[in-house]
Amino acid sequence: MRSARPTRGRWTRALLAGAFCAAASFAGAQEADPLVPPDTDAASTIAPEVVPPGGRGRPEESPAAAEAPGASRPPSFPKMVLLDTGHVLAAPYHWQGREWSLFAVSTAALATLSVADESISDAARERGPTFGSVGDALEDLGGAGSLVLLGGFYLAGAIGKDSKAKNVCLDGLSASLIATGMITPVLSTVIGRERPTAGQGAYSFHPFEGRSFPSSHATQAFAAASVVATSYDQFWVKATAYGVAAMTAYARVRRGKHFPTDVVAGAAIGTLVGRSVVHFNRKLRAGEIEPERSGTRLRVVPLVAGGTYGVSATLDF
Repeated sequence: MRSARPTRGRWTRALLAGAFCAAASFAGAQEADPLVPPDTDAASTIAPEVVPPGGRGRPEESPAAAEAPGASRPPSFPKMVLLDTGHVLAAPYHWQGREWSLFAVSTAALATLSVADESISDAARERGPTFGSVGDALEDLGGAGSLVLLGGFYLAGAIGKDSKAKNVCLDGLSASLIATGMITPVLSTVIGRERPTAGQGAYSFHPFEGRSFPSSHATQAFAAASVVATSYDQFWVKATAYGVAAMTAYARVRRGKHFPTDVVAGAAIGTLVGRSVVHFNRKLRAGEIEPERSGTRLRVVPLVAGGTYGVSATLDF
């Protein structure tokens, strides 16, 4: 009897993920140009040969055909992750007055919302709906469940020869590594906010001890959701992706793992990173940005000193 609930939850997650991946991939396939094969980018199609008048001589190679191979060869996934990392982390250095004003307003709004953190958190834990096994499945999408979902997109793309679905998986993994693996852990460690279950209130901060702000589950859920939502134009795909991510964030508040502002901050980080990665990689794959000129460089230098061996890695952007 004890294993019935976990088993049911795993099946629920699998069914939800499989249904959403298949439906989104099918919806994307309906948008494809019927003259272009499903797994072929428009830039990589070969232009027809141009034959000189009279049909004599060697056929001339059209400019589009000569340029297509270079434009249709995106960087490898590891290199794309490095390029994405440099692009995202360097973004604040390129912000102008409008971006900094928006950041200031958002920070002020978050600080204002924190006044109601404890009351909202208590209400969610005491009277908030649980949604049963579906709620448990949605909460898991803030962790390994989102990786299963992304893997489902790649599988659906491989079976249906849908390059967009496969790109969703790759972009989602890259966004997850940057947002959930780099940005959120650093912020949560430095800020050190205590969780609601610690019973110390909403304004208890102990750097390098607390890990509540921002929420890594919300970051991961919205990173994956924003990649899916940005990759597809259908409203129902966007609504489903962000709706599921919002349910994941709510589940963390209901369980007392985070205050509302924790999940709001995590959602903002995941969304911004996910959208940025999709738009940047779309230009890389289309050949609008040359990887060699993107400004990102990774240097690895071996270190040998006093019997100690190691490696020093430097990312320049």
